[in-house]
Amino acid sequence: MFAALVAIWRGLNDVRIKGYSYIWSNIAFVVCSLPLVTMPAAWSALCRVSHEAQTSPSNADLDLFWQTFKANIWRGMGWGLAHGLFALVNFSNLIAYADASGMVAALRLVWLAAGVVWLAVALYTWPFYYEMATPTLWGATRNALVMVLQNPFFTLIILMVVGFMVWLSTVLVALWLVLTFSVITAISTAAVLGELAKTYHHSQHQSRVIEDR
Repeated sequence: MFAALVAIWRGLNDVRIKGYSYIWSNIAFVVCSLPLVTMPAAWSALCRVSHEAQTSPSNADLDLFWQTFKANIWRGMGWGLAHGLFALVNFSNLIAYADASGMVAALRLVWLAAGVVWLAVALYTWPFYYEMATPTLWGATRNALVMVLQNPFFTLIILMVVGFMVWLSTVLVALWLVLTFSVITAISTAAVLGELAKTYHHSQHQSRVIEDR
């Protein structure tokens, strides 16, 4: 739980410090998402800006957003289609069997859990992608899934904060245009970077223990 709160704080603090980068990228994301089919590429570009803002701040600007958006148009469409189909099937099952009982009711819990995992994987995939030496969406998705399954409570806290941001933006609609999506990517990026740093330090510690022996 503490690690999730640290990741959330780091993400929010980065938005506070580098506000203009996040605000302009959020606006660009909204504009580029209007055709809908380009939304996945726009999301990948927003995640790239968030990643650079937290790792190489001088690179986090609109130029980076546009470059990434153009580079990921087709890649993003394939990724978005796969996630869209999964969401359609999963949530259609939840709606269709909303009043079911018995075994089907138990299956609804499985579908609900799958929906939560799907959402978390979608949030973590691009931050992992930009951390990979040889990035592939399949590899990033696998890494995101492993992180979700190994850190369920951590992920639930992250998703609760994302849900709060969605609720707040429904009340204060202008937030969707200027900040909401950037805040979500900032938090998910901080979560992934924090987990990778923890894994790295653990592996370094294990190496020192082996050397001491």
